[in-house]
This record gives sequence, structure tokens and C-alpha cells, in this order.
Amino acid sequence: MINGLSIKAGMLKALFLTFFVLAAFAMAAGEDVPEDALIIATDGSFIMQGNMLFGIGSSGSTGTYVYEHLLTKNREGGYDGELAEHWDCNDDATQWTFNLVDAKWHDGQPFSSEDVQFTYEYIKENKLWLSSVLSNVDYVECHDERTAVFHMKSPSPAFLDDLSHCPGIYIIPKHFWKDIGDPTHYVDEEWIGTGPFKFDSMIPDQYVRLVANENYHGKKPLVNQVIIKVIPNKDSQVLSLKSGSVDVVSDLGPAIARSLQGEDDLKIFTAPATRGYELGFNLNNSPTDNLDFRKAMAHAVNRQQICDIVFDGYATPTDTTFLMPNVAYDFVNPSVPGSDYEYDPERTKEMLNSLGYTDRDGDGYREGPDGEDLAMTMPISGTGSYESRIAEILKEDWKSLGIKVVLKQVDSSQKQNEYHNSNFFVVGMPYLMHDDVDDLTHFEVDSHFGKANWYDYNDSDYNTLAEELRNTADGDERKKIGYRMQEILAEDVPSVPICGADVIFAYRSDRFTGWEDVEPIMWGVDTKMLLNVKEA
Repeated sequence: MINGLSIKAGMLKALFLTFFVLAAFAMAAGEDVPEDALIIATDGSFIMQGNMLFGIGSSGSTGTYVYEHLLTKNREGGYDGELAEHWDCNDDATQWTFNLVDAKWHDGQPFSSEDVQFTYEYIKENKLWLSSVLSNVDYVECHDERTAVFHMKSPSPAFLDDLSHCPGIYIIPKHFWKDIGDPTHYVDEEWIGTGPFKFDSMIPDQYVRLVANENYHGKKPLVNQVIIKVIPNKDSQVLSLKSGSVDVVSDLGPAIARSLQGEDDLKIFTAPATRGYELGFNLNNSPTDNLDFRKAMAHAVNRQQICDIVFDGYATPTDTTFLMPNVAYDFVNPSVPGSDYEYDPERTKEMLNSLGYTDRDGDGYREGPDGEDLAMTMPISGTGSYESRIAEILKEDWKSLGIKVVLKQVDSSQKQNEYHNSNFFVVGMPYLMHDDVDDLTHFEVDSHFGKANWYDYNDSDYNTLAEELRNTADGDERKKIGYRMQEILAEDVPSVPICGADVIFAYRSDRFTGWEDVEPIMWGVDTKMLLNVKEA
């Protein structure tokens, strides 16, 4: 009887939650939701607030659906035009020319090269943080309405990466923004872009409604309305998906994804290797300042176990040097041996013994050559993130090696600062920071916006190569420089790559199709993906 009551109570709870989600959505919208409206669940990080330069635009990389870059990165290692049809540079990459599309702003005003020039000048003059992306631009010249030329202070072969992602630069309308004197505090209520969808209405922290841009210069949307609905909790997003009150949920955890398989009218698909995870060492703190110690620990990372336990198989082990082979392609140096990072705990034990790290007092943990306990720190924020779960697995695994690791809980805003005070750290970054040879400059001294890199790694030969790479335009020469940089990284071991993790999506196949035709560039529904979706 008790079990029966529990089951009934659980059913009633589920029915109540379903009703609550549907009712809450209806109240938030304040009106009936059209049947052809596509509803995307978000945790709130996407939602429009503030303005394009101090809100979603300051962190997004591929898709507010409303604004556009000159171009965007694609998963094949190239670029797709948005507001630029064609682009090229001179031999030393000091001058980049963009031929622009014939487009209109959402208020009907024509888009032109003056908008491109204005965007650059406005960001620089107001000293917005996005100005760091444009720091090497000297000036922008408008040859005509359809041609914008960026003149650089020095060779800039990676300029397309700077403009297209992480975070990239969206173009804003001059006729609207020229009279806004304080972009830091300005609250936009119009959101005038050139993208395939136009802003319609919103209730802060609840939803944003977008409508198809009938005058869009590119591929026209196949859906008439898009509603981005804020549902902060992932379980509630999934409940809404099951009930039919949202049509797609992104960035699902593996366990949730497995539970949805086989559900009627629900389908799962993945964007492979969208985040890259690594174990970083700080080279200023003992004992990770010791190269031989780092080499020993490089053999103590069980990548396959992490892929199986943390990601439930939705990840692929990576044993290259920072660049991910399934997205960086031939930028990965094939002569750097994977054995440098091969999992071999017995080898780790032998190497640590030879360094004088042994268990002298029989307590199960090693002491250093000075007799002091070998206890090292690794910062984590929260307990549910992939980084924290990887750190917990490493801590438990390393117990059998006689290594004590203290997981230090820190606020997420302070985590990067703590990298410099710790021995180890686990970090996950978008694959766009692992897909191009220019990403190797991440290890250059003071590469983190003028501050020391996370690892406190400082090798003079490597710094010289990074500077040479920055000033080399020829693709083959850049690849050669990158190969040498990877050889140095393999020798110095400032970090150990772990895996490339997939991003998991679930959608209602009875409502809309085409979700899987284009892989998203990041971990949400981006513009390229959305333009291929149509009613089922």
C-alpha cells in the first residue's frame, strides 16, 4: 500500500509540474503561443539584456540570430560569410579587405561599409573590453559602400579568427548608435541588427520573441517565430521538452540524454568534440615546477576512464599537445609521439621513486626528498561541473600512486586567479581555442590579456616562435612554426590534454526537423543550425 501511495504521489507531482511549466509559460508570454512558433529552452545566459556591446554580444560567438559578424568560423577549419561576401589580405596580412553584402538593418535602413568602420571606432573610442580584439587595427577605410579595408599596425594573419569568434565582433548600425554616449549603461529596447530574425518583444528573465526577417539578405528562415524561453534548471527544461512546451534543449548531461533515448517523438544528437579538456600544471609552484615531476604525472591521466565515467562515452580521449586532431586537422604535428602522454601508472611510480618521492612513514602517501608530505592543491568551483568531476576522479586515482591532492573550493570568478596559486587545474575550453595553430600562443608569456598565462609558462624559444607566428602570413610557414611549438610543449609539459567532449541536444521530432543537418559551432542552437530547421 505504501508503494502504491508513493507511486500515486509521484504521478501527481509529475502532473502538477507539467501543468505548472505550461501555465508559467503562458503567463510569461502574456498571450497565446502560435502553433508554428519554435521554442528554445535556455538557462538565461542567452537572453537579451543590457545592449549588444554589454550583454549577450560581449560573450556570444555565433548566434543571437539578430546581429551578424562579418564572417563566422565553421567546423571544417574555414570561414563562412555573414555581412562579408568575400575577403582577402595582402602578402604580409597588414591589410584586410572585406567585400560586403547588400543588406538592410531591421528598421529598413541600408547597411554599408560605414557601419563597419563605425563599429570599430565606437568600440575603440569608448574603450570597451571588446577593443582588445581590435587592438592591432590601425584604422578602417571605406573604399565604397560595399568595401571596408582594415589597415593593421603589424602583420595579422589570425585576424579572421579575432573577428569571427571568442568572442568576435558583431556589427552595429551607425545611424542608431551614433547618438548613444554611454554604451556601458545603455539599455537597448530595439535590438536593430541585420540577422535572419528580428526582435519582437521580451519579458526580462522570462522570454524573448523573435520573428523571421522577410528582407534577410541570405538564406531565409523556414520558421516564422522563435521564442527563447528562460528555464534555469536543466531538469525543468527536460520536463518542458517532454510535455511539448519547448522544442529543443541543448547542452544536456550524458545521464539525462541516456534517459531520453527511446522516448516517443524525442530525438538525441551530438555536436562532437565541442569542448576540449586538459590538466594544467602551474610551473611556479613546487613540485609542479619540476619538469621530471610533470612528465611523471603526464602518465597518470586515465583519459578513457574519464570519458567513460564523467561523459558516459560522449567524449574522445586526446593525447596531442593542446590542439585537438578532429578539429585542428593538419595543424597537429604528427611527429609528436602520443607516448609522451600515454597512461602508464607504473611508469609514474617509477619516475616519482627516482625523483625521491617515496612513502617513508608508511601512511600511504609519498613524501618529498625533504621529508615533507607531498600534498598539492587543485582549485574547483562547485561539485557538479565536468571540470570538478574530472578533478575528483584524478584525486581518487592518484591515491593509489601515493599522491595527496587537496581540492580547493573557490568561487568561479576567482578560479583563474587560483590557477597561479595551485599545482594542478582542470579546464574546459571551446574547441575554437584548440582548432588553429594560432591557439598555441595561449602558452606565450603574458598571453592572457597582457597577464601571465594560466600555467606561468615562460620559455624564451617558445615566446620567440609565438611572436614569429604572429607575424607570418604564409600558411605553410605558420604550420612549420606550429609544429616546432608543439614539440616544445611536448618536452616541457605545461599541460596534459584529456579529451574532446560532445555537446548533446534533444528535440521534439514531431514539431520541427532539420536540427541535425548542420552541426552547431558551440553548445547552443546557433544561427546556422536554426536556418535549417523547418516544421515537421
